[in-house]
Amino acid sequence: MLQQCKHALKRSDAAVRAVRATYPALNWIANRRAVYMRAAPYLAGMEFDEVRLTGRGNEPEAYLRRTARMVPLSQADLLVIGAGGGAELGLWERQCPRSFTATDFFSSPESWGAHPNVRFAQADVRALGFADASFDLVASTALFEHVDRVADAAREMARVLRPGGVAFASFGPLYYTYGGAHFDGAYEHVWMTDDEFEAYLLARAIPCEMEEGLHWMRNGMFSRLRYNDYLSIFRRHFDVDHLVLAVSQPALRYKRAHPDAWAGLTRRVAEEDLLTFSMTAWMRPKPGAVVAETAARTPARDGATAAA
Repeated sequence: MLQQCKHALKRSDAAVRAVRATYPALNWIANRRAVYMRAAPYLAGMEFDEVRLTGRGNEPEAYLRRTARMVPLSQADLLVIGAGGGAELGLWERQCPRSFTATDFFSSPESWGAHPNVRFAQADVRALGFADASFDLVASTALFEHVDRVADAAREMARVLRPGGVAFASFGPLYYTYGGAHFDGAYEHVWMTDDEFEAYLLARAIPCEMEEGLHWMRNGMFSRLRYNDYLSIFRRHFDVDHLVLAVSQPALRYKRAHPDAWAGLTRRVAEEDLLTFSMTAWMRPKPGAVVAETAARTPARDGATAAA
């Protein structure tokens, strides 16, 4: 009966709006240090502006509101990278940006045709084919956990942004957390070699795992970076305005239920990486950061020597 009531509520737009209206208050409570430290003591050593102990407040609409406070969306030239077939572009489209461009590594012309007001391009986020300072907002969702050269992607995001523009990146699960290899499991991907894990997924033959975890694994599209790795890379190119860290509730439950297995896992991977589910960041490009890095990577020509 309880599950039926929950499903009925989720089908009601008014009920969903009413429930979500309580999230800011609930998240305010969750962000009291005494509260989040009791739930996840490891957070004492982490850097963030907000923490999410549940999925409340992680919905796209909440992140859109913060983004809209940073950049006037109706006057913005918008680029969404890692857009897939465009299924999640509706929220951005309803903001009626001045121009709307979307890219993905894989081409999906049939799906892209359903979005006549969006200019699509097949592109590698690590080498975007756009001129410098082309956009006011560059946004991505569920992308950076799949990029194998995150530093190149971050540099490209900063390069195509105008001065004062905004980069929005929300992504997870991070690889080393519970189910981090995009499958309906726990930490098997941490215990196993890649070949063992691929065989494990094939033996299970669960359709969503074949489409997600197996697909990304076979294409080498897990970055396998940790929360602090991403943050360090972003800071080379951006000033980070706001940072949200989400804790994995299934990981916390696993830790409590399997203390011996947890001890073994922490000998392989730091606890903070086993427990951190996702990262969301709003950032502005650092003036001159891309130019400086490009110059540093360019070899001297004709016997010229670089300045010390």
